[in-house]
Amino acid sequence: MFKAKRLQKGNSIGIVSPSSPMAGLFPHRVKRGIKMLEKLGFDVKIGEHALCITQHTAGSPKERADDINSYFKDESVKAVISFIGGNHSNQILEYLDFCLIMNNPKIFMGYSDTTVLHFALYTQSRLVSFYGPSVLTQFAENPKILSYTEEYFEKAIMTSKPIGKVKPSLQWTDEILDWFEKKDLKRPRRMKKNVGWQWLKQGQAKGSIIGGCITSMMHLRGTKYWPDFSGSILFWEIPESDYDFSKGERVENIDTYLTNLDLSGTFSQIRAMIVGRPYGYTKKETAKLIKLIKERTKKYYFPILFNVDIGHTDPMMTVPLGTEVTVDSYKDLLEFNESGVL
Repeated sequence: MFKAKRLQKGNSIGIVSPSSPMAGLFPHRVKRGIKMLEKLGFDVKIGEHALCITQHTAGSPKERADDINSYFKDESVKAVISFIGGNHSNQILEYLDFCLIMNNPKIFMGYSDTTVLHFALYTQSRLVSFYGPSVLTQFAENPKILSYTEEYFEKAIMTSKPIGKVKPSLQWTDEILDWFEKKDLKRPRRMKKNVGWQWLKQGQAKGSIIGGCITSMMHLRGTKYWPDFSGSILFWEIPESDYDFSKGERVENIDTYLTNLDLSGTFSQIRAMIVGRPYGYTKKETAKLIKLIKERTKKYYFPILFNVDIGHTDPMMTVPLGTEVTVDSYKDLLEFNESGVL
């Protein structure tokens, strides 16, 4: 795997929109996110097409890919971060210059539909990329980026030491404050007490961590961009639903995706599973999800860690993909043994 140099204060970060046009729709979130990155000590550049609005995407597939390619070519840019996810990052894969990216390793970060790009960079460029905060969501948080998110962002990409042992956040939220009505500017989101992790299956394992948003992962199943999960630690998390942005993807749809992973042989390859805290789920839906996970994995013996700070709820940790991780239910341990940067 190729690794980028660690990010330092004063470095330039290039911001892109690989899919959704939400950066163009919500300039107040753009302003807040950039201001936060600058406050953290970085110089910020915005991709030429990152603020475009072309129906449901931020420009054509080639335009969106060109922004990414240009930042990997630009020696002054040390990291590339997504404004936000979406549902159409798969359209840009044929236009990405994977040789250019391989020969110019840089920090690439985002979550949700950016999963598609993480898988592509992993398989085609052998690049360690980072499943972590995006600009419009985490960096534009009111009044500032959540401290847990900031802590693990810095641990993952601003030091050449491994993240080490991960601790659960003390509080979390999945509250939606309407961006169209700018309710997000009026107050911070309400936080809930975090009950912590839950081990659905006991055990110990060590391996390279790979994963992302489960719905976006399914876009690449059966393609050359699908990773080899042999000996890996698989993590997945749940996005918002198409029918209601404040709710998570339906449990019955998650059932389908888990069945797909089973049928494709992924479950027979992995050594452990980590599941992000469910977004927009009631207690009843969470219980139903847990029961479903146990049912779909009943013939496998790998440990399963549930309710981790990964994905669409906040705060979130930053995951360096392709690095070595240890999970151990007997020690209640999630530990990153390898740094994602040099």
